[in-house]
Amino acid sequence: FPVTILKPREQSMRHGSLFSGIGGFELAAEWMGWDNIFHCEMNTFGAKVLHHYWPQSEHYGDIKSADFTKYAGTIDILTGGFPCQPYSVAGKRKGKDDERHLWPDMLRVIQQVKPRWIIGENVFGLLSWNGGLVFDEVCSDLEANGYAVWPVVLPAAAVNAPHRRDRVWFIAKNSECDDYRDWE
Repeated sequence: FPVTILKPREQSMRHGSLFSGIGGFELAAEWMGWDNIFHCEMNTFGAKVLHHYWPQSEHYGDIKSADFTKYAGTIDILTGGFPCQPYSVAGKRKGKDDERHLWPDMLRVIQQVKPRWIIGENVFGLLSWNGGLVFDEVCSDLEANGYAVWPVVLPAAAVNAPHRRDRVWFIAKNSECDDYRDWE
């Protein structure tokens, strides 16, 4: 399908990353010419990779204890693939009873930071777990916090991967930020 590439504005976009893994969103941000301001990853190996490639970014470990209020109003794009194990059809599907259900923690960071844009990602099983309860919760939580939300399901094959692997993407725009003049 067609992809529109936005040209970065004169002042670099400021990117924050949650559940950063080994830096997929950081790498994409770097390719776009954006500044990686912070990342949050508690896995030791992932944190080492992030420190190696983005030493200038502030590192946070456990999202549950991290405070991001110092970034209020300063982050353009906040990304995060909140843990999928609670919803994956490959697992036990404990959902909200799983200690890895961390959407509430991502929402807390969104409330602290109030980024212009949010890109969230999760497994397709999020749509079927408990009748789509958490999917609906993510959308309604974002809307209740002033974001217009566009959820999209994309298979990995859409970007030429050799497998389907559907993913749910949440693209959300802060309704208080109507400034498009920074984009060409």
